[in-house]
Amino acid sequence: MLKQFFLLVVVIFLFSLVSSAFLYAQNENKAAVRNQAIEKRAAEIVSFLPKKPFCVGKPITNRTDWETIPQGNIIKDAENTLKTPIPELPESLYKEYYRNGNRTNYQNVRNRKYRRLTVFVLAECFENKGRFIVPLEATIRSICADPSWTLPAHDPNAEIYDGKTVHIDLVSADTSVELGLADSWLGDKLSPEIRILIRNNIEQRTFQPYEQAVKSGNNGRNWWITGTNNWNSVCHAGVVGAAQALIDDPVRRAWYIAAAEKFMEPFFNGFTPDGYCSEGMGYWNYGFGHFAELAEIVYQSANGHVDFLTMPKVRNCALFGFRMEVMPGLFAAFADCSITAKPDASLAKYLSRRFQFGFADYEKYQNRLGNLQTTGVYCFPNSATKTPEVSATAVPLTELRTDFPDAGVMIFRPKLGETKQIAVACKGGHNAEHHNHNDVGSFTVMYEGTMPVLDPGGEVYTRRTFSNKRYDSKLLNSFGHPVPVINGQLQKTGRNAEGKIIAKTFSNKKDSCTINYASAYGLKEIKKLERTFEFTRAESDQPNSLTVTDVIELEPAGTFETALLTYESWEKQTNQSNQNDPNNKNKIDLLIGAKDKKIHVVVTATDDEKSLPLQLETLEIDEDAMARKKPIRLSFKIEQPVARAKIVTQIIPSSL
Repeated sequence: MLKQFFLLVVVIFLFSLVSSAFLYAQNENKAAVRNQAIEKRAAEIVSFLPKKPFCVGKPITNRTDWETIPQGNIIKDAENTLKTPIPELPESLYKEYYRNGNRTNYQNVRNRKYRRLTVFVLAECFENKGRFIVPLEATIRSICADPSWTLPAHDPNAEIYDGKTVHIDLVSADTSVELGLADSWLGDKLSPEIRILIRNNIEQRTFQPYEQAVKSGNNGRNWWITGTNNWNSVCHAGVVGAAQALIDDPVRRAWYIAAAEKFMEPFFNGFTPDGYCSEGMGYWNYGFGHFAELAEIVYQSANGHVDFLTMPKVRNCALFGFRMEVMPGLFAAFADCSITAKPDASLAKYLSRRFQFGFADYEKYQNRLGNLQTTGVYCFPNSATKTPEVSATAVPLTELRTDFPDAGVMIFRPKLGETKQIAVACKGGHNAEHHNHNDVGSFTVMYEGTMPVLDPGGEVYTRRTFSNKRYDSKLLNSFGHPVPVINGQLQKTGRNAEGKIIAKTFSNKKDSCTINYASAYGLKEIKKLERTFEFTRAESDQPNSLTVTDVIELEPAGTFETALLTYESWEKQTNQSNQNDPNNKNKIDLLIGAKDKKIHVVVTATDDEKSLPLQLETLEIDEDAMARKKPIRLSFKIEQPVARAKIVTQIIPSSL
């Protein structure tokens, strides 16, 4: 028996070795094929590039360009910064994250320190008197002395900080391009020592790790190279931007562009074909925004001969930020974002001009200073400024609805010109989306510039947020969303936990869609679970309405409740003439909202034959929300186990 067991172990070990060798050889072959394609494309691109390194924006010597850009308060900001010492980033602060999971304390200090680089470069370029060069060089020395440019949350076990390895993350890529642009813009105003220090650090911390990962096919910690979320575009924008600004050899610069062009393919696989960004509005600004900056850097570097904005799907993805507007200035906070998230104004202006969308209100925006790369892309002439300005206002809200059929997300709006009406955003989707919340069936109701019922958005990030305890958070699991709890169970996580759109109808008077989302709970006792959103546009002075109907079949019978989430005040309405009537429990009547911006909510439950009593429970969700306040969960629970039941939630603007 022992001999057989030993033989089995040997066989398993040998099989594992053979499998590993096969996979390694397969990966090597894929990398070789991919690298040949990149080299071939680089050979085409190199003829378009300048012989010397290129940077967006203009060198400090181009005084006409710098004198035409609004300075804002940057000189005053730099003068105030001169009065403060360079913030210290001790090892104890860096490693606090590993002790208690806090990301914020280190990141706040780091941001103040690295912000000095941006402020001093911009101030010097505007003023051109040399008084910010010494403090800038001191800042650069300090940055280059930091053991790690990455965030602790992106440095497992402090391997970079302790000198065991090096890889690239979001902020180290950003630091690379900021230093690269500082060198390019200021040129010989910086001492030779500092310019060499910049190049040596970026070569070791950025260029070599990137080239090794791409050419070997072993991405490792640089997984983002072939990733499908915002990391891909953000890191590539920093790496490629730094390469174009600092690398002398045009062949090598062309290779970086060719590699980024290749790896934007997986980035856009992270969007659904209809252009929906499951990461949410905030990460569309961040991820797609960095892609737009990368595209502009490449466009200018290659003198217009390489244009990433013409890639497949890009136009649809560019429209996402505009199409997600539910009411003027209001956007649904699906996934990890704040309820105040909206399209970045500089990005929106740039996209509207480049794609000729015609969104005049965005195109009127006056670009403001940001970090160096953002300033270089948007505040100086770019490919979008060459396109003609729109001559008439075109607003996304002319559409009665927006349908993202691939993502299962829909937005229903009032008729054009109506203001004192509700609008709705609702979603099916699945629970393996980027920056996923377990939120299949979630929805947001907007009224008069407010969100009285909503998806409450993301939480302030800690170590838990991106760990296997992510869904311990009552903001990220389905408890923190306006969706049911069944037999005490919340939604599960995974691609097969989804909301399938099984029916939808659209007309000027009424939009509706029905979602089958039984799989989101993974309970064998659920025989049917459907949610129908019905949005009715009323005539003349009558209010629009939303009816949300949940239908469930359970075998055996079980408990069933649904919920609404709000940040607003609320009150229960009682019909005084019926307050002693036991049937009064069969209807829950609420007003939700602030002052004269309330909505009227009526919740009822029935089975096949009769009304069912409901129990209202309220709870403040005690999590650290991005909204900087705690949402209230209003739950509506059928008081008895049910085999078949229907809960109907009706919402209209209040006339009280």
